[in-house]
Amino acid sequence: MTRYLVAEWTRSEGYRDTGIRTETYAEAEAEAARMHRTYGLTSRYLPLCLLRAIELGAVWGGGR
Repeated sequence: MTRYLVAEWTRSEGYRDTGIRTETYAEAEAEAARMHRTYGLTSRYLPLCLLRAIELGAVWGGGR
């Protein structure tokens, strides 16, 4: 079961799902750091637990 994900945040668009899912916070944090190094000039990449991501609107709560 997916417990964490990496979300992209921009000032203009807010939170967006990157599609990256992990089992541990440490894995999500490492992926977020990698994404920030690669693409992070205009965005921030944040590790989030699945419930928090749903609250922020980065992902939808329905489905699996």
